Amino acid sequence: MLMTAARLASGLDKTAPPGNFGIKLPEIERLRILVAGEITLDRYSWGEVSRISPEAPIPVLKVDRREERPGSAAFVMANLRALGAEVSTLSVVGADPNGRRLRQILRGLGVRTESIVADPTRPTAVKERVLGSVQSARRATQQLLRVDLENSSPLNPKIERRMTGRIAFELRSADAVLVSDVDPGVLTPTIIRDLIAHCRKRGIPLIADPRISKDYSVYRGATALTPNRYETEVATGVPMTGEKAWRKAALELINRLGLKACLITLDRDGVYLAERGGAAMHIPTAPRAVYDVTGAGDVVLAVFGLCCAAGLRFSAAAALSNLAAGVEVGRLGAEVVSRADLMAALEGSHRAFTRKIMAVEDLKQALERDRKAGRKIAFTNGCFDLLHSGHVECLNLARAQADALVVGINSDRSVRALKGSGRPVYPATERVRILAALECVDYVVVFDDTRAEKIIHEIRPDVLIKGEDWRGKRIDGGAFVKSRGGRVVFAPILHGHGTSATIARIRSSSPS
Repeated sequence: MLMTAARLASGLDKTAPPGNFGIKLPEIERLRILVAGEITLDRYSWGEVSRISPEAPIPVLKVDRREERPGSAAFVMANLRALGAEVSTLSVVGADPNGRRLRQILRGLGVRTESIVADPTRPTAVKERVLGSVQSARRATQQLLRVDLENSSPLNPKIERRMTGRIAFELRSADAVLVSDVDPGVLTPTIIRDLIAHCRKRGIPLIADPRISKDYSVYRGATALTPNRYETEVATGVPMTGEKAWRKAALELINRLGLKACLITLDRDGVYLAERGGAAMHIPTAPRAVYDVTGAGDVVLAVFGLCCAAGLRFSAAAALSNLAAGVEVGRLGAEVVSRADLMAALEGSHRAFTRKIMAVEDLKQALERDRKAGRKIAFTNGCFDLLHSGHVECLNLARAQADALVVGINSDRSVRALKGSGRPVYPATERVRILAALECVDYVVVFDDTRAEKIIHEIRPDVLIKGEDWRGKRIDGGAFVKSRGGRVVFAPILHGHGTSATIARIRSSSPS
């Protein structure tokens, strides 16, 4: 049975199809995760580079937008919330406006912040990224500069005691602890050891993303570690040159620290999982465009730790975290990976085209990511009933006008209002699949109005494509697109290939 268009577009179906080790996403509701580690306020300045400074050989960025986001351990929390978990935090901020802003952002996400301790002797950690694009050359956005404000000095004993005093309270109802141990971090050896001891006493997992160090003894007794390639090489002295080396290093950490598992993140090579007892596996990454690796390790920690808390096997948790990291690196900056994103990734390459089918709100988020990457958006719309060569010609021309093409199709109700009771021939659930299967189409969205004005205002395309027969007429959204600096392009009409004419020919050739 075909899914309804709304359900198909939502990406929230609970059961994953075969593939990717036959994994299904676990039920997350009511799982409570404590995240311990350094939280940062990430600031982003976005703009366009159009000239070189006369003062120095550096680009001049004309800033048009600024954003503030949770970073480091706070980004782990944001991902956990997007996946449906209840989250609390154990961390330190400064007694300053940045610390208050970071608390406000986390509370807005639904994160419990009672165990964030304010330290008047150190500033809240801030990472500011400056990103620019060269729109006139159609070059994608890239990071130009990062400025860090942080204090790497050890916590004073008073603040450390306040933090350790919160551990027992936070772990009364926690199902797992995730440790994001960034260097320089706020987690002292005493805090980490206390967390591990309390977790072992309660029988709940503790997963740690470790700092860069030659000595990992502080993590002895943890359930699992998720170091990256370089961190693993520093900690073990094993050159990470291939699968034999990955296995050797992972098993060395397991044996040395009494871990149950070690998941090494290998950037372009995916992840490598080893378990106590010798079981090991390499999970390669799916081929995809990589725009920014910011936040990928945090996504792995969030998904792997959450899946372990939900009782999944280490292998299933590793595969899901690898999928999530693949989604993250395809986005610019640190952006959360939601349950819907994971469901779409789980569908596998044999159904990858269905990922293009989106509800309006999901589409707006996807287009925002495209714009941040410097991509221009084209839009065209229609009933697209009985797809024919004229449609294909128009869609290919539309895609050539920009970096991404959104196709809006009328709902079954609006098609009937426009074409009569005998239409559409195919319901929207089939029309969206046919369009999404075309290589030139990047996104498909269903709208219920007979006119496209509202959906165009929602999507805000840079280019609007209509058939040549619309020249000189009032075009839905045309004035709006032009008012924002966009343009309207008219596609040639391939005569004799209209849907109505095709239906008439079919009817005339059918036996009466």
